[in-house]
Amino acid sequence: MKLLVTDIDDTLSVGDNVSGEVSDACASLVENGWDIMIASGRSFFTAKNHIKAAHATQPAILYDGARTMNLDGSEIESVTMNPLLVSEVLKFLWPLPSEIQIACDEFILCRADDAATSRFYKKSGVEVRYIDSPSFMEETSFDHPVYRVALWATPDIFRRIEGSICEAFDRRAEIVPGGTEFLDILAKGVSKGDAFDRFLSRLPARPEIIVVAGDHLNDIEILRRADIAAAPENAHRRVLEIADFIMPTAREDGIKVLAKRLLSGE
Repeated sequence: MKLLVTDIDDTLSVGDNVSGEVSDACASLVENGWDIMIASGRSFFTAKNHIKAAHATQPAILYDGARTMNLDGSEIESVTMNPLLVSEVLKFLWPLPSEIQIACDEFILCRADDAATSRFYKKSGVEVRYIDSPSFMEETSFDHPVYRVALWATPDIFRRIEGSICEAFDRRAEIVPGGTEFLDILAKGVSKGDAFDRFLSRLPARPEIIVVAGDHLNDIEILRRADIAAAPENAHRRVLEIADFIMPTAREDGIKVLAKRLLSGE
C-alpha cells in the first residue's frame, strides 16, 4: 500500500472546487496503485465533494482529528468535548468580535448574526441551528455530541485575540489555528496526527510509503508521521521548515505536481 494523505483547503483546493487537473492527477495515482486519504478540519458534508473529486479510497479524518469517517459518511470513531468545557469556551468567546461555530453530529450551532458561518454551511447543505445564549447547554436539555468549537475572525482581529484564547484554555483543550482567520478548540489530545495513528493501527501492515500534504499548523502533527512531507510554497513557515517537498500553491494545482513526482518514482 502506498498512501497519499492530503489536507483540503489551500492544499488540495482553493475553496469548494477541486480543479479538473488535480482530480485527474489523483485518479492517475489510484490507477497506479496508490491509496488517497483526506485529513481536514472540515465536516463530512463540507468535505464530501472534495473526497469524491480526490478519488479517495480510505476513510477521512475530519474536524482536525475529532472524527474519522467512512467514505459513505458513517462514523468510525470520534472524540467529543466535555459539555462543561464547551460552556466555558462559549462564555469566553461570546463577547469577542468574531463568529462562533459549534460542530455537532453534522449540524452546526451558531448565533443568528454569525452571517458568514450560516451562509457557508447552508450553501454546503448542512443544517444550521441558532443559539441566543452562551449558557444554552446548561439552560436546555441539549444532549448532542460536540466535536469542536471554532472561531472565525478577520486576520487583524484573529491576531489580537488568539493569544488570550490560548492562555485561557491551552491546558484543557487543543487550540489549533487552521489558517489566518480560523481557530479550532478541541478536546485535549485531539489532532490529525493522533487520528492518523489510530487509522494506521487498524491496518494489517504499515503502508510501504506515506506521503502527507498540508499547509498550516493543524497539519504539523500528521506531517510528522510522513515518510515524505509535502507543502505548497505559500504554507505556514513552520510547515515549510519540516517539508521534504515544496510544491506550487493550490491555486496552481500543486497536488498535480506532487502526483506527477510520485508517479515518476523519483
